[in-house]
Amino acid sequence: MAQSKNFEEKAAIIASRIDSITTAEKSTLKKELKKLDKKVEKNEMTSEAAEVEKKRLASYHAKRINKAVFIEEQKLQALIKDKVSGQQEVEKEDIPIFTSLSKENYYQDSISGIKIEKRFTTQFVIAFGMHTALNDDGGYYGDGFKVNPLGFGEVGFTFKYRLKETTNLWNLKFGLSIYSDEIKPEHDNAILVINNDETTLQDAGFKIDKSRFTNMYVSLPVHLELDFSKPQYHGKTEQSYLRSQRGFRMGLGGYLGVRIYTQQFMKFDDENGLRTTLNQQDRFNMNNISFGPSAYVGYRDLSLYAKYSVSPMFKNNPQDINTLSIGLRLDLN
Repeated sequence: MAQSKNFEEKAAIIASRIDSITTAEKSTLKKELKKLDKKVEKNEMTSEAAEVEKKRLASYHAKRINKAVFIEEQKLQALIKDKVSGQQEVEKEDIPIFTSLSKENYYQDSISGIKIEKRFTTQFVIAFGMHTALNDDGGYYGDGFKVNPLGFGEVGFTFKYRLKETTNLWNLKFGLSIYSDEIKPEHDNAILVINNDETTLQDAGFKIDKSRFTNMYVSLPVHLELDFSKPQYHGKTEQSYLRSQRGFRMGLGGYLGVRIYTQQFMKFDDENGLRTTLNQQDRFNMNNISFGPSAYVGYRDLSLYAKYSVSPMFKNNPQDINTLSIGLRLDLN
């Protein structure tokens, strides 16, 4: 019973391919013939030359139909042969989630079978790297903050729209991500303290082994991406097609983030010598909104990524500090 059902499904797919091949080729031919008629109307081409070109196009598409249909008919004959001999196997069903992910960004050309990338695609984005505070050397924050080599991380999805159908170069890229950044005082004994409406960096008065200040945001990034990937070429069908992220890429844009979580972490030995960790969760007079420019440049899926916060970290402090993140970014197409 399962084999019979499998045979019927495969035969139906082949029949559908044959139908789509004929429909697609006739539709393409019809469009090309209309273009020739318009050229004749505008006196860009003589009617005699147009008739010659029409015959050439009709012959060309007829050959493509015959070739593609012949391949499908061979598949159908092999399928029938396997059915008669009892050699047909029952295929395992794909897990829907993985099937949808693999097909999301591509469609299969009905003639050549080539996987063609869609104009609107999605990517999974991972980024990580260093994070540091800027403009913290005016004395208000004491000795300030140090560079945290792994103080930045981001994960999310982006949507990419190819602005021109015939080239990879211009793309609008936007999405949704969650990112966190972490700053550390230059001296471990220093902690952030709320003084009314201001937030200051002060000595804790006791030895602290580790301290860090972490923020988490939901972000809306937007970039104009230039993708210098060259068109791919399929030798058997002599067909060119677009495939992004096969060469150098660069993006320039910005982001808008909304703060959802803030924590100050400390690790120290208490007065009894017991190892103690303390997590303080508060607003710390932080700005709820973070925004600024961001950019990336790289090759294929990997790029160097940077983002700068134009909005100051704290609301009411007399000296504003901003943050900078630089790291690696991976866009999985």
